[in-house]
Amino acid sequence: MKHAFGRFALDEDNRLLTLDGRPQQVQPRVFELLAYLVKNAGRVIPKDELMDVLWPNVIVTESSLQRAASLARRALAVGGLGNAVRNIARYGYRFAIDDPDLGALKPVSGATDALAVAHEAALKRDWEEAARQFDEASEAGEIGADDLELWAYVLECCGRPVPAIPILIRAVEAHLAAGQPDRASRPAVTLAKVELERAAPAAAQGWIERAESILAGGGTASARAYLLWMKSRLATFGGRSEDALSLAGEAAKLAEETEDNGLRALTLAYKGFYHMSLGQMGEGTRLQNHAAAIALSSRVDPITGSLVYCNILWSCRTFADWERALQWSDGFESWCDASFTEHPGSCDLHRAEILGARGTLTEAFDKITEALPRLAEEEAWSLGDGYRVRGDLAAMMGDYETAEADYAMAYAVGWDAEPGNAVLLFEQGKPEAALAALERAMAGKTWWHQQRRGILLVNAARIAALAGETERARAWLAEVEAGEERWPQPAIRALIAETRAALLPPGDPDALQLRLNARQLWSSARLDYHATRVRLELARAYAEAGDTAGAQAEIGAAEWTARRIGSARLLEAARALRKRLTARAA
Repeated sequence: MKHAFGRFALDEDNRLLTLDGRPQQVQPRVFELLAYLVKNAGRVIPKDELMDVLWPNVIVTESSLQRAASLARRALAVGGLGNAVRNIARYGYRFAIDDPDLGALKPVSGATDALAVAHEAALKRDWEEAARQFDEASEAGEIGADDLELWAYVLECCGRPVPAIPILIRAVEAHLAAGQPDRASRPAVTLAKVELERAAPAAAQGWIERAESILAGGGTASARAYLLWMKSRLATFGGRSEDALSLAGEAAKLAEETEDNGLRALTLAYKGFYHMSLGQMGEGTRLQNHAAAIALSSRVDPITGSLVYCNILWSCRTFADWERALQWSDGFESWCDASFTEHPGSCDLHRAEILGARGTLTEAFDKITEALPRLAEEEAWSLGDGYRVRGDLAAMMGDYETAEADYAMAYAVGWDAEPGNAVLLFEQGKPEAALAALERAMAGKTWWHQQRRGILLVNAARIAALAGETERARAWLAEVEAGEERWPQPAIRALIAETRAALLPPGDPDALQLRLNARQLWSSARLDYHATRVRLELARAYAEAGDTAGAQAEIGAAEWTARRIGSARLLEAARALRKRLTARAA
């Protein structure tokens, strides 16, 4: 069935939304929401009804519906109908095609010059319209160096950095032809960034060398800072964290000489990241928080802001600092919503793992599934991490077949699936295979392995303790505890408490106290899945001690949370434990 409204047409059968005959990119659930709203135009549709339609048989929160509605408004705003999707407070949504203000659509611009229209659209952050106008301008005639740079930037904001590559190359040549080496170096460095993010480090290195030769040891502070920042990224990609810190430090000093707040925030964020990679967590966190404050208060451009926030959230995820990740994630999500036509794949990767940490597993799994194709095309370097994250989510939900397949894919594309893969192997009764996998990961020398060493160590210690490998467990635990300043995150402290409990003999009262401490730490970090997992361990301990009431209380809380977060695995474990407890009492 087809529906027409304003300048839009919606074709349900072909799942296509067009504006003036041109196909529009919308996410699958956003399309489904628009189709349902349009079919029921004029009726206020309750939130529960919409969630049942969009997410059948899946437990999601209202935030998922709110986000879909926000994306639907953005899709319609391109054609002047951004107000058509109306929120009726505390009830639902209505497609307001009968509102009088939707009848008179204003033209985009009275200008006939495509470049002028492109500029106007870019200022309004209407990236898709700006990209179309630049295409038209390119067909009509030659485009200058500045406009080429803006065109490439617009494509990045549309979530399509790879098509920007030939345009950036033209910008380098055009700036050089105009005798502007400083200006030419910036698109060259941006080319290095795009190539690195799509897993082409050799090409990235080539463009860095090209930028250095263009500047020839000179250049403005801004040009040199941007170049040094990108060189620091290449250094850490090669596992040279100390070189990366030195380069980022030089970049940050130069950035302070400029009036570019975006560049200041960018260099500070990465300098902080490299401090953290070398175990200097306090200084690293301080610098990153400062960078985020600059980005938030200075209205820096979308691409720079995205790089700053992505770097901070990557740090939080890498170092298992979920409490800090949750503090920054809402601001980052708002930033993405306000800045981009289509979120970069890395945005959805961060959000998926953070959603999983918060406990909404089904939403997180859906988000990462939607992000994987974009990661494969535009940000291939992080594709393996995408499969690792989805594997962890699948395992938490109890879908072990998908988890195993995703972990295998993570390895296949050159990433590392630990510690999730090892935890799953242990739970399948393969402790030696689990420990061997973790030992291989801890022997890795890449930046990824260096940064995740704390979480790898503590998982190895816990698994070894549970498997009866006491000496190995104590050795790994000692290394983690010796690095308290390096690994102060609640998630790691919780796993330390669990490991110490597993090293004590059954029935030891200190073990119970350690598990209570672990549960509290997981809860303080708002990691519902792991807090619930420990609740079930406490229930077993209470049952063994004859404290039936205590066991029942923990089981009840575990069942409630398992249902809320969509973990069939935890729910099944809680019910089985309740059944055994009931049978024992009978």
